[in-house]
Amino acid sequence: MFSILSTNFDSYYINNGKTVTVRQATILDAERMLVAATKALVDAPYMLSTVEDTQKLTLEDMEKVLSMIVKNPNYVQFIAEVDGRLVGAIDFRNGDKEKISHQGAFGMTVLPEYRNYGIGRALLETLINWAKNNSKIEKVCLEVMEDNIGAIKLYKTMGFVEEGRKTKGVKIENSYQDLILMALFV
Repeated sequence: MFSILSTNFDSYYINNGKTVTVRQATILDAERMLVAATKALVDAPYMLSTVEDTQKLTLEDMEKVLSMIVKNPNYVQFIAEVDGRLVGAIDFRNGDKEKISHQGAFGMTVLPEYRNYGIGRALLETLINWAKNNSKIEKVCLEVMEDNIGAIKLYKTMGFVEEGRKTKGVKIENSYQDLILMALFV
């Protein structure tokens, strides 16, 4: 069973003088998350998902995903809110087989008009704290496009290290980007 309203949240001061609240998402956030995901992908050249990908999702699809996340103690979905507006999200899922269940990966989005204010850092700090308090999770992983210098810098300041590359891991029209594999042991 899951809680309808999240009482656990973290507050952070961000670069524009406002406060961002980061909390676990609930099924009641599904519609807002769908709308925000589409907006976050409009001007997001470094995201692996596209607006077209999110337009294929229904509200029922999002509710099912959130329900699955809430039921698994090693999955989590956080959302970031500023003045009550959903401005970012981060999700984490661990490996689904016993031998890889100690590690997992995350994906993160922030609305374009809220980028470079510290929202990503707030989401990531919350995720890392969650992982440190989860007895199963030992390693948090990510993939980032090689040209996403701002994100790579953030990840390095948070303690992530490069573990390898997927050469030409992303194809955009007729050009390629390597995916840098990074990880943090918690």
